[in-house]
Amino acid sequence: MIRKILLAGVATLALSTGAAYAGNSATTIQVGVVNGSSVTQSGFTSNTSSTSQLGLFNSASTSQSGFANGSWVNQAGVQNNATTQQAGFVNGSSITQDSFGPLFLQQNNAGVGQLGVLNGSTITQTQH
Repeated sequence: MIRKILLAGVATLALSTGAAYAGNSATTIQVGVVNGSSVTQSGFTSNTSSTSQLGLFNSASTSQSGFANGSWVNQAGVQNNATTQQAGFVNGSSITQDSFGPLFLQQNNAGVGQLGVLNGSTITQTQH
């Protein structure tokens, strides 16, 4: 009887451990005018977020906490805005903004805040 209880406890622990370490994943694709996306992820490991926006007045915000987070934001249009906040360690972030149209309308804004260790981020902004 003790053996059965012990084996049941080990099996429960093994199954719940896998679920506890499963990461969150979010994918957002938007085409149009006044696009807005906000993603908040909190988990132990492997949170990933991918946001792609095409249009005018794009806005994307990503917030992640945990271990081994990854965030990718790609925006094409006019008046792009993107922010990423990450807390934990081994975080990675990439923001790419590609604007077109009259130069006075091409205003890209991007910001990344990371708290932890082994973090990396890339921001690429292009005007045409």
